[in-house]
Amino acid sequence: MRFYCPKKDNSWYLGAITNWDSRDITIDFSFLEKGKKFHAEIFSDGLNADKAAIDYKKEIVTVDSTTKLKYRLASGGGLAMIIK
Repeated sequence: MRFYCPKKDNSWYLGAITNWDSRDITIDFSFLEKGKKFHAEIFSDGLNADKAAIDYKKEIVTVDSTTKLKYRLASGGGLAMIIK
């Protein structure tokens, strides 16, 4: 799976959506500048997102060019991320 991650100023914006099939994805941050750390604010599907679309999880994690994060997209779900 490929992601399009546009950059504006010093921030990247990443989004992922799925159809009615839930799926597992891995996000590879190798596009980030090597040797630097970044903060990613992530909004992803909550545990009950397939039943209640308002169920989401927000987290802020530190990432770098070697980071790979795994997510489960709920049926009809997705995620959004801002990397600074």
